Amino acid sequence: MLVKKAEVMFLKAIECCPDVAMKAHMNLALVYKTRAESLASGGNNMEGAKAAISDAAKQLESAKPLLMFEHGDDDDADSNRYAAQYKPLRIQCHRLKGQILAGMGDYESCRAEFQQAADQFPDVPGVWNMLARILDLMGKTDEAAQAHAKASALLNGTT
Repeated sequence: MLVKKAEVMFLKAIECCPDVAMKAHMNLALVYKTRAESLASGGNNMEGAKAAISDAAKQLESAKPLLMFEHGDDDDADSNRYAAQYKPLRIQCHRLKGQILAGMGDYESCRAEFQQAADQFPDVPGVWNMLARILDLMGKTDEAAQAHAKASALLNGTT
């Protein structure tokens, strides 16, 4: 019930208060991510979890241009803190959506989600490891080896 009230408040803030829209989008993404985690727990409602994590990703993408505009304003440490949270939260959403898709048996969509993460965040070893794991599971060992090598190179600083 409390999460539903928070969702309504953030949606209203986005609609009527442009000065707080970025923060509302980011917080709404957290609400939807939490909902997705809850729905995916135990595998009871994977379709609902997939919808919720997709909603979280949409909120983050809506926040992104606002973050880019506000980030870098040294006078607004709060906005800078939100901007710094974008990348890790977006990666978490990619990871959770991929896990949900794999749990539903949709390995190709999982691979596509992890590939999108690697394309969006090529400097993060963890996204390459996520991609490598699903490629291994799909029997695409050559592609998996390339993804593992990319993750290792990033970890070793040899890219």
